[in-house]
Amino acid sequence: MRLRGIRHSLCFMGVVLMMMFVIAGCAASEPSWTTFVGSAVEKSFPIPKEAKRTETAMNNSKMDYVHYSLPGLKERDGVPDAFQKAITEWGWTENPEESTGTTLVYKKDKLVVQLTIHDNSFTVLVPKMEEKAIIQGLESP
Repeated sequence: MRLRGIRHSLCFMGVVLMMMFVIAGCAASEPSWTTFVGSAVEKSFPIPKEAKRTETAMNNSKMDYVHYSLPGLKERDGVPDAFQKAITEWGWTENPEESTGTTLVYKKDKLVVQLTIHDNSFTVLVPKMEEKAIIQGLESP
């Protein structure tokens, strides 16, 4: 009798453990697209809160960028609607003339951000203005 109770307990624990794996696996496969935070390279540019920073290049003379992993993102699908909506709500507008393929260029005031979508990841790149352009801007009337 006691042995049967132990078997039932082990079976029940096994089923609960399997359910936990299924729930955790499903939750990790698709982003919720409900909460956004500022990017590591440009705080005013939104990224999904679930995105995990995998690589960062700061203090480069030509650009700063950060690469994020985000399971469920597909290059062929482009920017998901909820992500695009957040970008627009945060005050950014796409510049279609400069966007190419999976890289979209967004502008806000004098800021420029390039967003490139990959499978299960994306990159946010902020190009730096050349000193020459800044000097010319100061010299212009």
